Amino acid sequence: MITGIALPIILVPGVVFGPRLMRYILMLGVIGALLFLAYYDLTEATLGYAVLFGDVVLAPVSFSEHEYSRIAVFGFTLVGAFALLYGLQLSRPSEQAAALIALASAVGVVFSDNFVTLFIFWEMLTLSTAGLILLRKTPDSLMAGLYFLSFHLAGGLIVLLGILLHYEQAQSFVLTKPEAGLAFFIVGFGFKAAFLPFHLWVARGYPSANFPSSVILAGLTTKIGVFAIARILPPSEIIMYMGAAMALAGVTMAMLQHNMRRLLSYHIISQVGYMVAGVGLATELATDGALLHVVNHMLYKALLFMSVGAVFYATNTEDLHDLTHVDSEEEEQEKESIWKAMPLATIGGIVGALAISGFPLFNGYVSKYLIKYAFYDMGPAETMLMVASIGTAASFCKLIGFGFIKGRAKIHRKIPITSILAIIGTAAFCIILGVYPQMIAPIIPYASKVVGIYTFDGIWGAVRLALAGLLVFLNLAAILQRGIHLPPWVSVEYMIFNPLGKALYKRLCQYGTAVDSSVDNFYMKTGQNLYQFCQYITTLDKGIDSAFQRSSEIGRGLADRTRYLDQAIDEGYTRTGDAARSLADRSRRLDESIDDGYLKTGEAMRRMADRSEGGHDEEEEGAINRRLRFNPVEWTTKNLNFDQLILALLLGAVLVVIFYTGR
Repeated sequence: MITGIALPIILVPGVVFGPRLMRYILMLGVIGALLFLAYYDLTEATLGYAVLFGDVVLAPVSFSEHEYSRIAVFGFTLVGAFALLYGLQLSRPSEQAAALIALASAVGVVFSDNFVTLFIFWEMLTLSTAGLILLRKTPDSLMAGLYFLSFHLAGGLIVLLGILLHYEQAQSFVLTKPEAGLAFFIVGFGFKAAFLPFHLWVARGYPSANFPSSVILAGLTTKIGVFAIARILPPSEIIMYMGAAMALAGVTMAMLQHNMRRLLSYHIISQVGYMVAGVGLATELATDGALLHVVNHMLYKALLFMSVGAVFYATNTEDLHDLTHVDSEEEEQEKESIWKAMPLATIGGIVGALAISGFPLFNGYVSKYLIKYAFYDMGPAETMLMVASIGTAASFCKLIGFGFIKGRAKIHRKIPITSILAIIGTAAFCIILGVYPQMIAPIIPYASKVVGIYTFDGIWGAVRLALAGLLVFLNLAAILQRGIHLPPWVSVEYMIFNPLGKALYKRLCQYGTAVDSSVDNFYMKTGQNLYQFCQYITTLDKGIDSAFQRSSEIGRGLADRTRYLDQAIDEGYTRTGDAARSLADRSRRLDESIDDGYLKTGEAMRRMADRSEGGHDEEEEGAINRRLRFNPVEWTTKNLNFDQLILALLLGAVLVVIFYTGR
């Protein structure tokens, strides 16, 4: 189970970036693994259960086997292996990588255990199959790819809405019948299954891809839609009659086509109609027939796209008019008959045509037999499916007759050996499952009997429808060869989508105008509010400027006053210094005057002492002189007498008078 999902995705980087030899080895490994998985699916009793990311909040990415899973995965793995082998030497690495992701996504949808897992792989399939168309990188393929992508993304969005409504009601993502949002599931799955009128992407998308990619697209996209309807939706007459209408409308449009891949694309819509009708009826026989037809259709439709792609590869044309057009004799001599130049591709085309027509001994007979008897006596639905069977035979008489038997073209190159092997292998399984249908019996969900289906009534009924289709073709061959050109208004696009698109565009324009007016009003009001706010800010700014200006003036005045005070202080310091210097000079002069006074007073006192004591003898005079000699160091209170005190007082009085006079 996990191998079929993880292995193709793991090998994508090696396929894209590896050298050619490595890419071939990896692709052959994938092809072998897919064939082994198809065999394992047929032979083993169970395929197991797996859970990834089990700790997520809403729901784990989990996988489990369902009773419908085995038959679907058998078809995907078997046809996927042959499709990859067919494009091994023809597809680009990017296309092969997209094909691997598409196959893994289809298997992931088949084994999904909850709606979250289903939606993840559903959208992966959408993106990868759209990539197969876009990777051709031509203007037509780019437009067709975007057209394809828009349809499928719309369908995926609608499915998501249905899932959310179901979860709101059930409070669980477990994959069961929807408890709410049933209409969203029907429409969303209808986009993938090519319900009318959502089928336009088939005829535009499949022919626009590279022809090896068309094989992958034919085997996967619509079949996933059918599987989802059978797996999830309840029985519904609406779905049943939608399938019958698809079968009839698809074959009618296919009859009118001259591009071979476009013819096959419309036949996909027709054949999917059989499946949708069967799962809509939802009886055991109808469901078995529809799901078996899913596998058979994947095989013979892949075979038909391989054969038509081989013709396109060899001749550079897939137009039936070009293949049957008669040119000049010289050009005709250069052309070869397709069936002679490409016998294996012709045989593959014939086998595919007989299988899709439900001819006995081919696999299409088995599934159509079950569907025919499931719809026995069901009224209009049975009749519509019978008419569609006649149209299928007629349109494939046209394809084989004009494209291979009568077709002539210049052969430019030969088909690669891997493509030839793919055609042979796919054609072989179309025959094996027709001759020995019990090989697939173990995986038919409700074990409807496929043994003993080759009864006279069954064979004659199938041959009768094929002969009726041949008669229709023979009667309309000349008209079909010239081509039937319907007026432009006879189309779903002209009658439904163009008016719907115009109405939607008009409504969108109205809503756009209303939104634009609302936005304009919002901008106007916002602008007015911003203008008023700016005015307020301007006023506030002016006030702030004025405050700053006044503050600067005050600061400037304060600075001037501070400067004046500083100058005054400097002048005061200067004057004080001058006064202190003058006082110091005067003090020095006073000190000098006092010193002179002391000297003069001492001399005077010494003379006075000499005069008063002149009669003493020399010794006594010497002693007196020694006593009266003024020595500041030795002159203390011990040698101070009254006379000396009187003289000191007189001297002090003189000094006071002198000091006062000096001031």
